[in-house]
Amino acid sequence: MNDALVQLVVHAVKEQYISEKSFYATQLGITPQSWDRWKKGEQGLKPHNWLKLMTLFSDYEAMMVMKVSRNAEIIQDVQLNPVAEFMNMKLHVARKWINSGLAQVEMFQEKEPEDGEPRRIPATILRVELSYDFWSYKDRIDFRFPGVKRKELDMEKQELLEWLEEEVQSNMATHN
Repeated sequence: MNDALVQLVVHAVKEQYISEKSFYATQLGITPQSWDRWKKGEQGLKPHNWLKLMTLFSDYEAMMVMKVSRNAEIIQDVQLNPVAEFMNMKLHVARKWINSGLAQVEMFQEKEPEDGEPRRIPATILRVELSYDFWSYKDRIDFRFPGVKRKELDMEKQELLEWLEEEVQSNMATHN
């Protein structure tokens, strides 16, 4: 298994779920041993579990995950910190989309998890979307901000981009 891919998946799991266990047990229905063997590259996942794993990302983000994973195999800097590379690429693309004037930017608060649901405490989501004017054909990048209220993000486009860049860089510094 590609170590960069594992790091990206585990980062997304920790960002969205209470724990790795709550994810693999409830979403994949696999044992701790199977999860550990997958992370070590000792075994693969069944196709339906692979699809569930990719739901941690939007379609566009999943494509970026694959590109970062591939680049980690040939570029030393990416191999050293694929999560930072992924987050920086998300930021770079979101900035390009927003500056082009073609992107839709939406902020919303995740709903509270229902009792027993393994999701983390709700976060404010900043969603940047590029539509291609065909039903369901959109590219989307989401940024999660636990503990940030939606109202705090009501700002002009350039100010929002600057805040987003600072926040992503700050989050990466705490995850290194």
